[in-house]
Amino acid sequence: MLDRSTQETSLQRLSRDFRRVGTQWGVVRNLADTPMFIDSRASRLVQVADHVAYSVFRRFNAGDTQYFDIIASRFDQADGIIHGLAHKNSEKHTCVCPACLSRRLARGGPGDEESA
Repeated sequence: MLDRSTQETSLQRLSRDFRRVGTQWGVVRNLADTPMFIDSRASRLVQVADHVAYSVFRRFNAGDTQYFDIIASRFDQADGIIHGLAHKNSEKHTCVCPACLSRRLARGGPGDEESA
């Protein structure tokens, strides 16, 4: 863990602002109070978190599903809705990503969901 680095201080400020002001999608409630900095080589769990983050990033930003498809079924799900993965976008009525599609199908069809 890095102590008092410039990057750490600015991320803590950003975290505090997200909780207080919110984002374009609303207030962010489930955010780590203090971002922790650790070399991923020091912890297997951090390595796993890095791989999950990279897989999700590649799926949604580059359309590359190679790694995401391996972990997609592991996201928290209940009643056919994937709760552990949310895709915030303006095209949720036509998006076919697993998060949007699961919400749309659970609510009865295309364009039926109110919030992703």
